[in-house]
Amino acid sequence: MGTKMKAKFDGMCKNCGEEWHVGNEIFYQKDPKAICADQECFKSQGGSLEFRSNYNRPAQQTSFYREKIKFNLPHVDVPEGVTQSAETLVAVITKADQLARMFYPELDSESQVFGQIRSKLVDQLLVVIFNEYKSR
Repeated sequence: MGTKMKAKFDGMCKNCGEEWHVGNEIFYQKDPKAICADQECFKSQGGSLEFRSNYNRPAQQTSFYREKIKFNLPHVDVPEGVTQSAETLVAVITKADQLARMFYPELDSESQVFGQIRSKLVDQLLVVIFNEYKSR
């Protein structure tokens, strides 16, 4: 299967003479060899394309694709103490988010770095809460 990609080198199609430069979109296939900036010429050389979205792709171990998993949540009664703890945790996460936005206003709040900072602030707030609870 061939692919559409950005050219890494300047080149010219041996079939039609179409030229391309580094960074231009080209069609490339290793076997059988087919390469051209023009899709029809690429196909005439025996090239074929298959476009797939990430959701239909088979699972791969890469940093760009995450396999979907199904989580089965058991049906149990949740004790009041757990509910109160969960509410505390939500409050801590909310406060950590507010602090991260205050400390790093220029940082995109949906970036991985922002998430890591927020997570660290959650950890620190939980330690403070635990230490206060323990000292009582």
